[in-house]
Amino acid sequence: MAKKIFIGVAWPYVNGDLHVGHLAGYLIPCDVFARWARLAGHEVLMVSGTDCHGTPITLEADKRGITPSRLIDEYTPKIHQLIKTYGISYDLFTSTTTANHRQTTQQFFLNLLKNGYIIKKKSLQYYSKAEQKFLPDRYVEGECPYCHAKNQRADQCEVCGRVLDFGELINPVSKLTNQPITLKQTQHYYLDFAKLQPLIEKYVKPSTHWRSWVYKETIGWLAEGLKPRPITRDLDWGVPLPVDQIPKDMLIEGAEHKRFYVWFDAVIGYFSASLEWAQKTGQPDKWQDFWLDKKTLHYYFMGQDNLTFHTIFWPGQLIGQHRNYNLPYFPCVNKYLNLEGQKFSKSRNIIIDSLEVAQKYGVDAVRFYILSILPETKPANWQWLEFENLVNANLVDNIGNFIQRILGFYAQKLNQQISPANQVVDPEVVKLTQQTFDQINQLMPACQIKNSLELIIRYAGSGNKYLNQTQPWNLIKTDPAKAQKVIFTGLYIVYNLSLLLRPFLPSSSAKLSKLLNLPLAAPQPGQNAYQPITNQPPPANLDLSIFPLFAKLKT
Repeated sequence: MAKKIFIGVAWPYVNGDLHVGHLAGYLIPCDVFARWARLAGHEVLMVSGTDCHGTPITLEADKRGITPSRLIDEYTPKIHQLIKTYGISYDLFTSTTTANHRQTTQQFFLNLLKNGYIIKKKSLQYYSKAEQKFLPDRYVEGECPYCHAKNQRADQCEVCGRVLDFGELINPVSKLTNQPITLKQTQHYYLDFAKLQPLIEKYVKPSTHWRSWVYKETIGWLAEGLKPRPITRDLDWGVPLPVDQIPKDMLIEGAEHKRFYVWFDAVIGYFSASLEWAQKTGQPDKWQDFWLDKKTLHYYFMGQDNLTFHTIFWPGQLIGQHRNYNLPYFPCVNKYLNLEGQKFSKSRNIIIDSLEVAQKYGVDAVRFYILSILPETKPANWQWLEFENLVNANLVDNIGNFIQRILGFYAQKLNQQISPANQVVDPEVVKLTQQTFDQINQLMPACQIKNSLELIIRYAGSGNKYLNQTQPWNLIKTDPAKAQKVIFTGLYIVYNLSLLLRPFLPSSSAKLSKLLNLPLAAPQPGQNAYQPITNQPPPANLDLSIFPLFAKLKT
């Protein structure tokens, strides 16, 4: 594994509250991976921010009769609160409205233009006679020409996942007026993906370490052949074009009134955020460690609707810079999380607000359930009864119960005293502990987060089985020394459970680690601290008021 890892996380639109699908799609998985990577001794930079451009913002603002800026001001604090509540450990969470991001986006465009990957093209685009203006794709809906699903966006079908070109939608209407719309000619800049395709293929085809469904879908797009894709639109909200820096022969009509397409500028945020982070840390060249050092690996976390933007479009934008920037090493793409078999929909009130569910049931209960059902290779369902059953059975009755049994026995029956002669860990438990850490350290570089959590659940289960077999509550009466050895082995399991859980349930793990006097600080880069804890003396002055560590759920 590399000693440096860059983690780019999908940028949430600031047009509404984030539901638990966002938690499962990218927010919680990225945090688990980042926390593990830091513990494993890697130098990590994890960035993201609010995506404040594009028609999801303007459409919601238009519906409510307010400005995009006011909408952003309303929802940004809520997103920041969500990140704080769930403890998502960003190194920088910024915004696409910064001057730094605007300048970086414009420079990316100018480099692509200079290197011959930008073309001018006139095309027919959606136009509303009633509103006397061009309509961006999110303002338009109709029938998908491929799967024939109704009420689909003009840029992408949410049912079959196809990216749609202007004019492909069948029977398009305006979302605001529900009136039929026509096509009218306009001129835009296009990124010439057809020209970039050989270079993108050279990057993608060896990437067989990706999740198989991600790799197959990407290869399928390439097999169809890439086409030039518009990167500007007729809109007054977004990153403006650097008109004064574009050669006159390459200026398009009305350039000063156009803005960059949100798909083009949002992914550039990964790079602009890195520049901003380096400036804020007082090391303005530090970004180069993550973007130019070939030993650095780039991970990206997103939901499946963003797959092509991260496996084809963003790599193409980077390749086209001719700067030899690091390309995505592992796009950690998750399938959709649905609610009791239905797709999340704010308009149809099929929603679970991420902040509300955390306040009602606890952050770690939500994290644990989502990680237990994580849709890594197939869609998953949030089911309320399953939420209750999985948390109660695996988190409360298995993990939490074992920790409380051991520490309770140690405090109440042994008076927090184990003689040095009895501080010996069962060799089989030592072996299983090492295996558990080794397996997780092998799984995590491939973002197998769900399987890693299952190993921890199994490890706690083995601890409960060990207790039931050795029965220290009986041994204390007949062989006190042996009972001490059993409990010392149990303490060893508790120590290691605390560390194993740290990337997954950071809040509860921190409470437990503090109780046990275990170090909480991240190790120095190059030092793998995600390894079994050995030679740890029995804890002293235990305060068991933190128990129960996990509360039973009743939904």
